[in-house]
Amino acid sequence: MRRLILIISYIIFFHNCVFSQSIQELETRRKKTEQEIELTNKLLTETQKLKVQNLNQLNTLKKQVELRKRLISDYESQVVLIEKEIDEKSIIVNELQKDINNLKREYAKLIQFAWRNRTDMQILVFIFASEDFNQAYRRIRFYQQILKFREAQAKEILNTQKMIETEIELLSKNRDKLSLLKIEKNIEVSNLSRDESKYSQNVKQLQTKERQLRREIDERRRSMEAIEKVIAELIAEEAKRKADKDRVRDARYIRLSDGFIGHKGKLPWPTAPGIIIGDYGEHFHPVLKEVKIRNSGIDIGTEPNSPVKAIFEGEVSKIVNIPGSNVTVIIRHGDFLSVYSNLIRIKVKVGESVKTSQIIGEAYTEPGSKQGMVNLQIWQENKIQNPRHWILP
Repeated sequence: MRRLILIISYIIFFHNCVFSQSIQELETRRKKTEQEIELTNKLLTETQKLKVQNLNQLNTLKKQVELRKRLISDYESQVVLIEKEIDEKSIIVNELQKDINNLKREYAKLIQFAWRNRTDMQILVFIFASEDFNQAYRRIRFYQQILKFREAQAKEILNTQKMIETEIELLSKNRDKLSLLKIEKNIEVSNLSRDESKYSQNVKQLQTKERQLRREIDERRRSMEAIEKVIAELIAEEAKRKADKDRVRDARYIRLSDGFIGHKGKLPWPTAPGIIIGDYGEHFHPVLKEVKIRNSGIDIGTEPNSPVKAIFEGEVSKIVNIPGSNVTVIIRHGDFLSVYSNLIRIKVKVGESVKTSQIIGEAYTEPGSKQGMVNLQIWQENKIQNPRHWILP
């Protein structure tokens, strides 16, 4: 019986640890999603006050819809986990109740035995009635073991009762939490429906501005091509100054390359706060469905004129004005380049060494808008990378 209770105790402890970890992970992710939704709400509210409609606003609204869906999914995962936890806790409580009933029956037998042999005289008669010294010793030991066992049984009953009380309290808390999560999920479902409706309305309204949108697409494509050309020229210039076979990869160059690789997936965001409103790669245009657009980096939406920071230490290699992307700053980190486009009020100069998170400029905000945007690209020499794989999730 004692072994069974120990096994149940271990199962409870292990199960609670795993459950707490899973819930904590979902809670952490949910809080982050809520913070991102709060930022999208702020950006959209400020812009909508001005009655401005543009692609950045639409992409922000699309991002908000995605965030709401992720939040609802996390709510559903938590609900499933807690429902499973409630079922398992109920089984554990039932098993513990069975065990305590068995313990109480065994303890009752011990009390009955003790009652029948309740006087010291009866115990002495039982011992002195032994046939020899060895038997008397065994009877003394037997009586001592009964006393110890009775004491242990009483402790096990108390411990098991405490375990039952603890598990019942956790059950009650989980049921309360489950009810709250279901309410919060329903609220988010309602919010999602509202945001999807807004998104559809914005798409319809922007469809009336097809000529403007196509002009913006062409301008964006040209600016991306111009940035790629600048990067290619930069790499060619560096190669020309010193042929690859003679290039001296000094200690700092190697340290920067290794450090950049070592921080893959952990590099800080160039803006704080910030949300990704335009993803890396080729995608269909959100309004002109037949048109594909290519993004060589990620578009990060942020507050108006938000400071833009270097994602890693390095040296400013190039600062160039590009039509459609305002000012672009290129920073070399050994074998890697980080490229920041759509900046204004540049705070650095070519050849300057910069530290991680040093401010290099500000995110440009369109006139009449209340939302800044910066495009971040990462290159390993002439090989373009997906920035999502490099910055913190």
